[in-house]
Amino acid sequence: MATRSSVVLYDWAHPQQHHFSQLTKLLRHRADLDRRFRAFHSRFYMELALQRRAITAQLHAALNQNCISGYTFSGWQRTIRWKYADHPLSTVGSLTTGGRFNIGQNIDPTTFPPFSAFYAAADKDTALQEALGQDAVDVGLSARDFALANPSSVLTFAVSGQLDRVLDLHNASTLRDFANLIKNFKVPTTLAREARSLPVAPPHVIKTASKLQEALLNPNWRHVATLCEVPANSQIFGQIVMQAGIEGIRYPSKLTGKDCLAIFPRNFVGSTSAIELDDDVPDTTIGPEKIDASNWEACERTSADVRASAFARTTP
Repeated sequence: MATRSSVVLYDWAHPQQHHFSQLTKLLRHRADLDRRFRAFHSRFYMELALQRRAITAQLHAALNQNCISGYTFSGWQRTIRWKYADHPLSTVGSLTTGGRFNIGQNIDPTTFPPFSAFYAAADKDTALQEALGQDAVDVGLSARDFALANPSSVLTFAVSGQLDRVLDLHNASTLRDFANLIKNFKVPTTLAREARSLPVAPPHVIKTASKLQEALLNPNWRHVATLCEVPANSQIFGQIVMQAGIEGIRYPSKLTGKDCLAIFPRNFVGSTSAIELDDDVPDTTIGPEKIDASNWEACERTSADVRASAFARTTP
């Protein structure tokens, strides 16, 4: 029996990762069950979204009052797909399938508006595994082996920066005020009753900061978006952090244990936050070498859009 994991916004697929492939096959061959399974998670998500909306200001305040101020990082590594090489500070790639703390376009964008994030890691191995190794689902390889064996063409480069406010997930106490606000959320009895006829655990919400931290750092967070067609817990949490105006989330990689950052450049407005490339760039680079409050929008544009804008890099 897989261990049941607490959740903050909706239920995890059940059984968890140990039986992910079996559940996938079951839903693929049972159209009626698949429809009910996805409808259940959608209703669960919407129900708790209404409860979050009612206390939005309190949730934002709880996060802001637990931030680190003036966080700097130097010589960190960023891995991107080769297709984005001429605009290395772009966050457009994070919209394809979404990242741990941002919602992508792989689920219904009309219901779950996508938003981008800039990801970086403390070292190259972690950056590579975070970018490629998390796709290692039932392939018989470790995340590192899968990242090294992945035939995708990628580019890894060094970045440095400073962020006015960062939410640090290394310590569960950072989340205590937030957890205290959501612990009394209610699950409708109709949903609990419906869950009994589906391959899901009884719906519940998180009660403690440690369980919230566990849910946000779950190494198999992609399973939820894949099976349920709703954002993963960490993606919804990232959306709340971004909407609270916080520039970034610092968290330990569940693949290597090293530090990672999810940065929201759109929150650079009115701040001294910035990200810049550490090394000289090729002459073919179109995007800017530094992102700050004056040009953060360049992150959310494709290289073609940047080329025709004032954000384009000025060649010496």
